[in-house]
Formats: sequence, C-alpha cells, structure tokens
Amino acid sequence: PVCSPKKRIAQDPALDESRTYGVALSKYHLRRFLSPTCQPDRFSSAMPIFHTAEAFLALLDAHEPPLPLLDARAPQEFAKGHIPGAINLPVLSDEERTLVGTAHAKSGRDAAVHVALDLVGSQLATKLERARHLTRNRREVLLHCWRGGMRSASLAWLLETGGFTVHILEGGYKAYRTQVRHDLTRSAHLMVLGGMTGSGKTEILYEMARNGAQVIDLEGLANHRGSAFGGVGLGAQPTNEMLENTLHAQWSHLDFSRPIWVEDENRHIGTVTLCQEFFAQMDKGQLIVVDLPAPLRVQRLLRMYVGGTHDAQLLDGLARIRERLGHECWQNCTTAVHEHRYTDAVEKILDYYDRAYTHLLEKRGRVACHLQLETDNPAATATRLQQLEKGVA
Repeated sequence: PVCSPKKRIAQDPALDESRTYGVALSKYHLRRFLSPTCQPDRFSSAMPIFHTAEAFLALLDAHEPPLPLLDARAPQEFAKGHIPGAINLPVLSDEERTLVGTAHAKSGRDAAVHVALDLVGSQLATKLERARHLTRNRREVLLHCWRGGMRSASLAWLLETGGFTVHILEGGYKAYRTQVRHDLTRSAHLMVLGGMTGSGKTEILYEMARNGAQVIDLEGLANHRGSAFGGVGLGAQPTNEMLENTLHAQWSHLDFSRPIWVEDENRHIGTVTLCQEFFAQMDKGQLIVVDLPAPLRVQRLLRMYVGGTHDAQLLDGLARIRERLGHECWQNCTTAVHEHRYTDAVEKILDYYDRAYTHLLEKRGRVACHLQLETDNPAATATRLQQLEKGVA
C-alpha cells in the first residue's frame, strides 16, 4: 500500500528536519500518480541547488538558450513584477493563496500549511506535466518564489522527482529585488540626451544604438513618451517594479568602461516612476542638448500624434495640463483639436513645453554642450553625437 506522509516522516527523520511535511505529502501524492505500489527508493535523492541572487542571475546568462526560469508565485504577484523572461508556474492560484492567507491569519502557520496541501495535493500530476510543457522538456531549470520558502521548496521536490535538476534562488524574488536596487546604484558614465519636445531624441538614440552606442530607452521601457500626451497611441504601462526589473536586465549587461546614453527624463514617466537609485545617476550625468528649430519640431509632432484617430487622447492630455496652460490657451487648443486644426493646437502646446524646459535647464545649470541642428535628420545627428562621445569618453 502507499505509505502515508506521517509514516514516511517516522521512517525518515530528515524529512521533519527540513520542515517539509508538505514535501512528504507531495511525494505521497506523486507516488500515487507514478506507481500503484510504495517503493521509497524509487524517488530521486537529488537536492535543489541554492544560489545567491547575483549567482542566480549569472547562471541565467551562462546558457544559450537560457535555462527555463520558473516563478512559483501566484499570477497576481507575477503580474506586478517578475524577472524578465520568467515563466509563471504557480503553486497556488490567486484564490488559493487567499484561502491559505486567511487560514494563516486565523489559525496560524500549521493550519495554513494543511490548507495549502489539501489544495495542491491533487494537482501534482497536472503541475508536473505543465512544467514539462512550459520548459519544452528541458530538464534543468531555475526556480524561485517570493522568499525562497515552501512554494519553491515543494515545487522543487516535485520537479526533481519528475527528473529535473533544479536551481533555487536563495531568498526568492525578494532577494532579487534587493539585488536590482543595489546594481542600479553602480557608478556609470551616463550621457543624457536633452532637447525641447519634438526634437526626435528617441529616434536619435535608436540610430546611435544601431551604430554601436550603448543606449537605454527609458521611454520604451515605460511605454510612454514622457509628456501629458506621451501615452497617445500606446498601450498600458508596466508597474514601477517591472520597469525597474527590465531596466536592470539591460543595465547589468552594459560595458561600464564606455559611456551609456539615456534620454533626459523627469523621474515620472506617465504613471511610472524611476527609482531614486537610478535617477540619481541620471542627475549626475553629462547633459547634451540638441536644438532643433520649432517649425521642424511642430511637423514631427504632427506626424507622431495627429490624424483624427487619437483626438480623445489628445483632449485627455490637454485636460491634464489645463491649469498650467491657462484657461484661455486650453480652450483655444481644445477647440482646435475639435476642428482638426492640429497645427494651431501643437504650436500653442509646444510654446508651453518650450518655456517649461528652458526654465528647467536654467535651474539645473549643468548643460555640457548644445548641438545646433538645421534639419530633422536623426541619423546624421546620431553620427555627430557619437563623434562627440569619442571626444569625451
């Protein structure tokens, strides 16, 4: 007959030392799935390999293609933020996690463990099969939960019993987040590309990246162009947490002996906020400002934002800066959008943004260089900036 978890713990005290009654029960359910008879020595004796956050991320980068990275947290936790490239294989669903949390609050840890085991026990075969599907039958994986506790431990036992080699992030996702914040404080030679709204800074940086420069596209990571109208035509923004994670993924692969280019940004980009650790780096960076004539900037903004399909979003943006524009200017811009006189609206809005940015530059007092542009040619501007980079690197 199949051996019960309590009997197996009595036979093997080491199970109890590892505080894994849950592991014993998981093995019990899995044994029922794999074999109709109890054969204790049929189960893998392999143990998971634990890594610090720094070593865990290095291991992720050490394989090509990368090892599958499994996140054992609930879907809502995963959606808030996760290691880029991770695959969600939740031990508990959002609803199940709520039930376990309620049991813990009312009756303590032991009761919560038993509720979790009752919920998960019958799903082990399905979870193992799901893991094989998600990993495309690769048998070496990286794994973590929130703090490196029971969720990753129980899933590691399941995977190892199913033939996987498992590497666990010691301290879980929480340790990873601490590593992210630490790494973003690393000193770097940042070159910050500034300029009035509509100067084509993002496109210039794209051209520089194509030519081999090190570029971090903050607006791309935030999925927002930065102004009150920065979300026009774009989708949802990531969470602050996910923005930091994707930023870190790029930051950690850069060559810190070379300059790194970013666009001059406010700390707030739409609904997300750059972490103070990184923004402090930007604030100390070398500011290079491109000056493109206003008529050319108006034409660029018209190409980017207007055409009749985004009028509602344009009006929402105007509403957000109504007080700063002043009632009369806001009213004139709103009327112009309704009447499809977009050039009139853009010129008035641009006047506001130009005055605001000029004031900001005067307040900073740290512009390293002004680059005068006569044409809107991002590729040519990128070449000039990279020549400038060579002179200051």
